[in-house]
Amino acid sequence: MNSLEIKRAIISVWDKENIVPLAQTLDQKGVQLFSTGGTYRKLSESGIRVEKIEDLTGFPEIMGGRVKTLHPLIFSGILADSANPDHQADLKKVKAAPFQLVVVNLYPFSETFHGGDKTHAEIVEMIDIGGPSMLRAASKNYKSVAVLSDPLQYDEFIDRFKNDKIDEDYRLRLAKDVFIKTTIYDSEIASFFAGESGGLPDIMLRPYQKSVELRYGENPDQKAALYNPLLNPGRQPFRQLQGKEISFNNYIDCIAAYRIAFEYRSELAVCVNIKHTNPCGFGLGVTPLDAYKRAVKADPVSYFGGIVGVNRTVDGPLAEEFKKSFLECIVAPDYTPAALEILVKKKNLRLLIPDENYLRANFDIKGYGQGLLVQEMQSADDEEHWEVVTEKQPDDGFYEALRLAWHLVKHVKSNAIVLSDSVGSIGVGAGQMSRVDSLKIAIRKAGEAGLNTHNSVMASDAFFPFRDSIDLAVEHGIAGIIQPGGSIRDKEVIEACNEHGLFMLFTHKRVFKH
Repeated sequence: MNSLEIKRAIISVWDKENIVPLAQTLDQKGVQLFSTGGTYRKLSESGIRVEKIEDLTGFPEIMGGRVKTLHPLIFSGILADSANPDHQADLKKVKAAPFQLVVVNLYPFSETFHGGDKTHAEIVEMIDIGGPSMLRAASKNYKSVAVLSDPLQYDEFIDRFKNDKIDEDYRLRLAKDVFIKTTIYDSEIASFFAGESGGLPDIMLRPYQKSVELRYGENPDQKAALYNPLLNPGRQPFRQLQGKEISFNNYIDCIAAYRIAFEYRSELAVCVNIKHTNPCGFGLGVTPLDAYKRAVKADPVSYFGGIVGVNRTVDGPLAEEFKKSFLECIVAPDYTPAALEILVKKKNLRLLIPDENYLRANFDIKGYGQGLLVQEMQSADDEEHWEVVTEKQPDDGFYEALRLAWHLVKHVKSNAIVLSDSVGSIGVGAGQMSRVDSLKIAIRKAGEAGLNTHNSVMASDAFFPFRDSIDLAVEHGIAGIIQPGGSIRDKEVIEACNEHGLFMLFTHKRVFKH
């Protein structure tokens, strides 16, 4: 079995969860314990026999604890191979003794880094030096030393220790866990320093762990899983209150619903219906129910079997309306007890609450083969750059419609056209190879929904290469246009608007979505 006999142990932990039962078990078996700072106080106050590391080394903790374990008497004891006579001779030469157990967990660098309210100096102070060094040393010498790097490992260790089963395979597994943890730890530190220069980092170090294995991917023949940061594997982008397992496609659509509904700045309730990541209906309302009804009105067919995102708490009246349709998922900040009582009867309906901090991102990342394509997330704040380029100026009453259309078109697959009024979408044309075809689809969808395009506004995610879309817009009573501009035919397009008496704004920002 090759079980390890443990006579001496170092215990130095930041997270002191369950450390007392572990130390008591070791103490009761006569293991000599050495510890530092707060860990020493915790153990000694619990009546456990423990010695200070500084008494062993003859060197006090200094610099506020920055230097306490980095000493030859510590590392020679950890790194000495029990099967190597030269190592044993060297121990005698320096009057050191071996350790058979190292219990260390690290300063919470990642939690401090991502906490959002810490200064640079406070984050830097959470870079652990001695802890990773002891963990790596013990792991390198796993044939002679067992290493515990996580409180979750204590129960199994205690059971094995009591039954003399600290065998080599187990020690190797503990060592592997250490190198995973220290790799993540160092990658977080590297990301912190790399991120300080701004822009895209030179190196992206992002270790992930499989969190949930999904039934399948986009299609039944594709395997899929949700991966989370290794330091926080249990966290989820959404908290699920009820319903079936969230599928791969559900995750993608729910993220789209979250971004469209939650990022739109309005004092009114906001609701979006999503189908295949595209918004098929978007509405504002005094109540969430009003917003939902307006979103449904924009496309009363396509939203069937889709995803709904709403930026207000789902209440009883809205839940009653949800009951009338087949929906896959609801994404909302909360649900009233009355709403839950109604919706629990639709057992397969997934009720989700987004974790807004977890869903917030600086970068948009897409994988290809062995590499990544990375871009910054596009800022939503651009209204100060808008410019009216036509003779006709938009009345103040049109600006809410323009804001709404411009917000929505950013989330529609290119080529994208959105028609809207001040309270919701009227027609959406997505993913076409020509821009005028997207407009034709948006007009057709509006007509099928019984919505009037007269005095609506049109948003385009990129410039118009020809005046054909403007001529078509005029035929259907569209009052004005918002688009990035930047075409070599901008003058022709502006002249077409002037000819027909339309207003047009350039945003000077393209918002393609592929």
